[in-house]
Amino acid sequence: AVTYEYPESEPCVMLLLASCVGLGVRTRSAPAVAAAAAGLAADAAMAADATDAAEYLWRGEVPLPGADCQERLVGASPGVALRVLRWSPTDSAAAGRRPLVFVAGWGSVFEGWRPLLTTWASRRPIIYIETREKKSAEFDFRPNVADFAMARHADDIAAVLAAIGVAPSSVDWFSSSLGATLLLDGFQRGALDGRASVMLAPNPAFKFPLWARQLLRLPLPRRGYARLQPLGMWAVRRKTKEPAQ
Repeated sequence: AVTYEYPESEPCVMLLLASCVGLGVRTRSAPAVAAAAAGLAADAAMAADATDAAEYLWRGEVPLPGADCQERLVGASPGVALRVLRWSPTDSAAAGRRPLVFVAGWGSVFEGWRPLLTTWASRRPIIYIETREKKSAEFDFRPNVADFAMARHADDIAAVLAAIGVAPSSVDWFSSSLGATLLLDGFQRGALDGRASVMLAPNPAFKFPLWARQLLRLPLPRRGYARLQPLGMWAVRRKTKEPAQ
């Protein structure tokens, strides 16, 4: 059995990074205030433009060579619907093979996996499920910390497969990071099953850096966290080599 432990603060950071727009500036100088306000407006505009430009990453079918694509929003729990992409090979022999369920990592977009899925989609059926922390997920309510517990993610996957008529025991799995971690949780609790599973970089523990722990302790209002998006965008750009991510 695999034991998975994660800090209670993990969902908090997921909400922080998912909702993170500009840093507040405290100053006594009127010109400095005006300059800071202009800078914040520019940052907010840049973030809005980036959001609009990235909308295509979370909506619409994704055609791949040698396969037909279908996109659906599938209910995963009361008030929560997840985006599901399914590719069926145009070759009848390949279409009859065992399906592969693909669960990517925290905030990961499809474009980061396009090269791999382009190769696989013509060879076997693929079911690509985007988890609830992603922009594609739809909520009928305002989510809180508990709504992003690891067990909720795993139960979502089980519910989606049930809704589309796929038995977990009949599939192979491919997952990364958060996707791999939620599968470990689901397998351990018996919520999920499968024939085989490839897991990339599951997280048995996640230690937040000191600056992140200090930030979470600050008595900031909710909208204060929302003003951190430009800083988060800058940090992500430094860390990743994939433009879509």
